[in-house]
Amino acid sequence: MEKEMKLTEFQFDMLPSGKRRLVLENLVLFDDNLDSTEDLEIGDHVNEQQLPLKLMFPLVLICYKGEITLQMNLEEIKLASNDVLIMVPGTIGGHIDVSKDCRMAIMAIPEDAFPLLMKMEHSLKFREHMGRPLLFHYTEAEMSHLIMLYRMMRSVVRLQLPYSKEILMNYMEVMAYFTITKFENLAREDKKMQRGEMLFHQFMDEVRRNYTTERQLAFYADKLCITTKYLSRIVKQFSGRQPGDWIRDYVILESKALLRQNDMTVQQISDLLNFPNPSFFGKYFKAEVGCSPHQYQLQRFENG
Repeated sequence: MEKEMKLTEFQFDMLPSGKRRLVLENLVLFDDNLDSTEDLEIGDHVNEQQLPLKLMFPLVLICYKGEITLQMNLEEIKLASNDVLIMVPGTIGGHIDVSKDCRMAIMAIPEDAFPLLMKMEHSLKFREHMGRPLLFHYTEAEMSHLIMLYRMMRSVVRLQLPYSKEILMNYMEVMAYFTITKFENLAREDKKMQRGEMLFHQFMDEVRRNYTTERQLAFYADKLCITTKYLSRIVKQFSGRQPGDWIRDYVILESKALLRQNDMTVQQISDLLNFPNPSFFGKYFKAEVGCSPHQYQLQRFENG
């Protein structure tokens, strides 16, 4: 069973931690360098030995100015000024590169922190698209409004106001409604996709949801109500790779993340990833990485 990560153990250190980081009862975390007058030296703050890192809670990354390039779920994602990236639990992050002039804000919120908010209609609409990281671009005016909301939420936590949780939930609802038009635009774009492209994206979404337990191509073909031969042809056409390659890479990425950041044994990780036994898992991992899971796990301590 994976360790439950508290926000105070937040390891996605893209910003200097300490003065600007705020946490309210493990309900929400805020961190930013929006008012900084110094260049951001990303290399001083990202612990590469913790990568790849699996997020255990939703994360909102706001790029106010500058540029951010990061790897999420085997994809390279680039953020420019006025971009917002929403990452869901289970997202696995890799290398991060941030421009020195970057000004950004991070907001982490456990899914069960605000149960009423998660049941609201707009939240249900969000979940329809939350199988993968979502990137949105805002106008200058929209971003100014978003930053204003972020600062207001920070102030609630910093001032330790009475009914802080209730106030935050209302601010988050405002932010959600402010963002919902972006999801509606995404839904319209999805409808414009050709069937083949849509099937490819649906396959990738299913892989992200099921790769820890399902590695057979037939499972995914059945999910999409097509044959394995047709699925292979579609995936090859739109990605230049075979479906099995994507499934394998997600399993290896998950394995690395678990070996890096958790106090789990190789046996436990093998069970979690639905391998018949640790020996099979070890051979599978070594064939792709070049070393055994145990050797890979030791690198964290030897290099840390």
